[in-house]
Amino acid sequence: MKHTRLLLALLLVPLFAACFPEEKHIDVDPVMLHGKWIKVGTQEYWSYYDAGNGATWDESEGKTEETTNLKYTWDLDRDELTHWFPGEQENQMVPKVYTIKEITSNSMKWKDAYGITSTYTKVN
Repeated sequence: MKHTRLLLALLLVPLFAACFPEEKHIDVDPVMLHGKWIKVGTQEYWSYYDAGNGATWDESEGKTEETTNLKYTWDLDRDELTHWFPGEQENQMVPKVYTIKEITSNSMKWKDAYGITSTYTKVN
């Protein structure tokens, strides 16, 4: 009976693996991020500067790139984009991680940790 269970378990493993296909990763050139991006259908902007710094703001909230207090640093590992925001405590940095699914010279799609995909258009 133990052998039957073991055999059955071994046969089911490939079936479960097929239900969870491995995600495809792309290699993103960090230079492609540089510039200002707007989230499609919103007034939410993200700017990526050359030195791994950035800023985000929402014009519907009356903010601009100059007046935003949402500054961050960013890094990119293949297609994993991490924004590091200052936390409440001194020297604390809070990461927000996204997976870039597509990127061209004028558009980008990323997926957040909750599986929500957002689309952006480059404005400069």
